[in-house]
Amino acid sequence: MSLNELKTLLLILTLACGLVGGLLPVLLDRRAPGRASIGAGNAFAAGLFLSIGLLHFLPESAGLFRDQGTGFPVASLLAIAAFMLLLLLEHVVSPEQAHEAAHAHSGEGSHAHGEDHRPASPYLLAFALSAHSMLAGIALGVETEARGATLTFLAIAAHKGTAGLALGLSLVHSRIPRARAFKLVSIFALMTPLGILTGILAGAVLRGDSHLLFDATATALAAGAFLYIGAFDLFQDEFLRLGRRWVKWLCALAGVLMAALLSAWL
Repeated sequence: MSLNELKTLLLILTLACGLVGGLLPVLLDRRAPGRASIGAGNAFAAGLFLSIGLLHFLPESAGLFRDQGTGFPVASLLAIAAFMLLLLLEHVVSPEQAHEAAHAHSGEGSHAHGEDHRPASPYLLAFALSAHSMLAGIALGVETEARGATLTFLAIAAHKGTAGLALGLSLVHSRIPRARAFKLVSIFALMTPLGILTGILAGAVLRGDSHLLFDATATALAAGAFLYIGAFDLFQDEFLRLGRRWVKWLCALAGVLMAALLSAWL
């Protein structure tokens, strides 16, 4: 199987993860989220994101910049820039309602205590999750090896299902009409495949030094995005909530170790 064939397969699988996770609560009309399962899944995904960002993306980008004769740690600077940009968009310039919606997938927001009667919340949640999904998809699309593409997919798939589930539950809680809920879930599910296609097409169009520079830049930005999603977004949300912290810590550790072992073996 060629690399592009593998990416196409992973594209289909990420689309399926998003659709299944998001549409399941809508189709079953379930109003009681499985918080324990979501928390454990988010913690495991956070471990994967953190480990892949530090052990795979950042060293790979640094190596590409070194190959182009750059002595300054550009990769680290770009990773920090991506982290700060996401922090700015989600926690500084966004309205308070958007900030709460962005964290609703862990139960930190109002969903944890009852019905959310603010009609904009599920739309804001869909936007926040879609932005993460797009960046993660680009990271997969620019991968030049099957090992890297597989590792990136594992992190995306681990988070995509639980994020889709949270979005679906938010739509059910807010009593969004089913037809509109299908559209929102579909848009969310399509963001990662769209990012993958963007990365693939950019790699096909660019040549020589331009290709290497794009790969190095996109990989560094992906490292920052993965660090933000894992360390700041998912970890913060899950470990600020009381209960089952040992379970979530063990799940996070399992994610870190799995990514580390796969990085060594693949």
